[in-house]
Amino acid sequence: MSGWPSDAWSWLVALPPLARVALGVGALLLAFLLAAAIRVARAARRLHNASQPGRRASRVHPGQAIPPTNYSRNGQPSDPLNVHVIGTADQLAASFVAAGWYRADELTLLTAIRIVLDALLARSYSTAPVSDLFLFGRRQDFAFEKPGRSVRERDHVRFWKAAERHTDGRPLWVGGATRDSRVELAKTNHLPTHGIEPDVDSERELVVSDLIGSGWVISESFIPAFPGPTRTTNATGDPYFTDGQAAMLTLAPTQPVPLLPQLVRRGGAPFARQVANQLRPLLPKRGRELAHRWETARRDRQHTLPPDQPSV
Repeated sequence: MSGWPSDAWSWLVALPPLARVALGVGALLLAFLLAAAIRVARAARRLHNASQPGRRASRVHPGQAIPPTNYSRNGQPSDPLNVHVIGTADQLAASFVAAGWYRADELTLLTAIRIVLDALLARSYSTAPVSDLFLFGRRQDFAFEKPGRSVRERDHVRFWKAAERHTDGRPLWVGGATRDSRVELAKTNHLPTHGIEPDVDSERELVVSDLIGSGWVISESFIPAFPGPTRTTNATGDPYFTDGQAAMLTLAPTQPVPLLPQLVRRGGAPFARQVANQLRPLLPKRGRELAHRWETARRDRQHTLPPDQPSV
């Protein structure tokens, strides 16, 4: 073993057999993780370069209508754009904090490795990153999620800031809400991905219900997104159907407590939710009244449903 310091070699030989085995296994594991990290980093660079078709296809020129879907990195129409929200970035984040949602982590080397391991082991990852989809020539500005039993399933919505402004000067956020229900091989490129539930209107209603229940929504309506009821597939080949409508929500013009929207990430989210609930009386009366009416209507629907039919 030329090149090894003699004292280091003697120390290794002097270790108990079990310790040498553990050291060897640890070295192999470290080498495996390093090789995986290098492959993930290279894949990330390739994906960034491959996203140019998606950026081009998703551009919306001045005066052009917002498309009904976002786009994959290869420029294919993908998930429906079914939730529009008027409010500042902090108001958007604060409303999701109060609604019990988490903001998704950025897709990095470490988060990519974690989501793969957690998917294999069926573990929870409340702020798991989402794959990039494109609108207005760029990937999503925000992504929020409501975790399920494991990282394999979750409710989530991506948002892009539009060029349009509300009459009060606040921006419009265009979102696409879908539910991940499984991990599968994409039907288009056979790479691992999340598969979505086909009833995307139910996911839209969940987002609407949770945001209204937070007390932040002061008005809600629906606008056409597709030409009409539609059955189609997203960019990974998963089928979905919709009535063709998008929800339009206006948030309260209230300034959130400083730093509260940032706590939506990681361990700060439950604490931020408690703070948001304590501050709910400070929200406009319209939002609290709408939340009360919505909750009353939901309870009435539950009482009138047959025993074997779940509520939305």
